[in-house]
Amino acid sequence: MNRGMEARCYSVGGQGDPTEARGKLVQKHPSLLVQAVRADIAVNEFFVEMLCAETLRAKASHVLLARKPEIDLLLRLASTTQISVAIAKAGAKKGAPFLLIASGDRKTMRSLRVPSNWKRLPRAALSAAELDRIERAALLNAARG
Repeated sequence: MNRGMEARCYSVGGQGDPTEARGKLVQKHPSLLVQAVRADIAVNEFFVEMLCAETLRAKASHVLLARKPEIDLLLRLASTTQISVAIAKAGAKKGAPFLLIASGDRKTMRSLRVPSNWKRLPRAALSAAELDRIERAALLNAARG
């Protein structure tokens, strides 16, 4: 990821509303890329950070897969160029556990405060499956062609 950027991924229990949680975080930090996804879409914060980096690079190069970076990230997490498929595969649902992803400049990320019951995903070396998903996410721009 860009030196001045970072990403965090929080596991949120099933009691919350992903749309509401995302909205509150965006309201406090409008410059961040924020997305809520299914809890089982990732287990490694480093993996999520790599996909956020793909989205932020695409945004900087004006080659997002969708109009909004949040949707681009959802598409990359779901390994598809179809928004409806991405929502079905990776979209967070009210009442179910979800992950809340936030990415942006380090200064803003340092000021990020979240509820104590949100737990950050662990960071680990990338698995072969995660590397494959990152590669597929990077190739989505070519598939969209």
